[in-house]
Amino acid sequence: MAAGVRVKLDWNKVVCNALTVLVASVFVGAAAQLWSGVQTIDSRIEANLVEIKATQEVLSEQVDTVNNKLAEILPLILIDDTFDKPPKGAKNLIDERVQQQVQQQHRP
Repeated sequence: MAAGVRVKLDWNKVVCNALTVLVASVFVGAAAQLWSGVQTIDSRIEANLVEIKATQEVLSEQVDTVNNKLAEILPLILIDDTFDKPPKGAKNLIDERVQQQVQQQHRP
């Protein structure tokens, strides 16, 4: 800077620009935190779905086995037994029910 030349600063603009940068950085930081939280929730939901599907596989096989045994045993115990064995396996029935619910959710 040459001797005798004075630079006049407009402090209002400096403060306004600083505040604008501060507000923008807080907004970006909050958005980043929100995004991180959403990603965490998504991964937890996905992990739970994997566990639920595995449980469903195991339990549906057991339900089918129990249904088959009931279909064999009940006619021997109860003469007028009308136990109706499901036409499909438990897994297929569950899958159909899930598809019905998905379709209902997507209807306007």
